[in-house]
Amino acid sequence: MAGASKEFWDDLHWGERHHTELLRSYLDQWVAILNRRVVAAGENLAQVEKETKEKTGNDMVPVVFVDCGEHIYGQG
Repeated sequence: MAGASKEFWDDLHWGERHHTELLRSYLDQWVAILNRRVVAAGENLAQVEKETKEKTGNDMVPVVFVDCGEHIYGQG
């Protein structure tokens, strides 16, 4: 993501490293991470982004989808 801060990338990488722990509480949910903690989560991406912006005032927060690898994604 162009223009993303070091903190953005640090939080994104934190989410990747803690995927197993996130699975326990946030399976099949979108998770927003700021300062190495979850600030919002839910099944609807737009709602998670809205809640994150309302809580933090920041619209550059990494949001990841936490899944167990059973989903198949594709374009058609």
